[in-house]
Amino acid sequence: MQLMPKPAPGFDDPLGLLRACHERILGHCDTLERLVSHLRRHGADQDAQLAAARILRYFQVGAPLHHEDEERDLFPALRAHSGFPAFQRAVLENLVVQHRELDTLWVQLEAALQAISRGAPADLPVQPFVALTRAHIAVEEQEIFPLAERYLDAAALGVLGRVMQARRQI
Repeated sequence: MQLMPKPAPGFDDPLGLLRACHERILGHCDTLERLVSHLRRHGADQDAQLAAARILRYFQVGAPLHHEDEERDLFPALRAHSGFPAFQRAVLENLVVQHRELDTLWVQLEAALQAISRGAPADLPVQPFVALTRAHIAVEEQEIFPLAERYLDAAALGVLGRVMQARRQI
């Protein structure tokens, strides 16, 4: 029996930290889906406003940093490794394209969440964003992160962790 929640990974475990970010992102996706039902029943009440504000805060700050961690550091480190499979390079490029698609979908969702956070009714177009986010994370978790564990040594992971930490100015 675990009485206390497991502590979040630190920058000394950059892949663990990226996985923890994925868990938070997926949790916010679950909240987005529940929020749609909640809005139908209760409108933009205080609970909806608070949920919208939490989701906004994460996706305006945490998610862009997460994408940078992957695009500027993790993906290039993998591409630079001589053993990284050639067919997986196309997967990395597709993941970057998906980041841009998610950014576009987020803009639409962000405006609706801002309205809800102020108590205004709004149509919440969550399904395209949530579906792409879940599919995107599945590829990273099932294909890319295992390859990162295989090909990136302790020194490369140390650099990744330090860059991630510096990006957050911690």
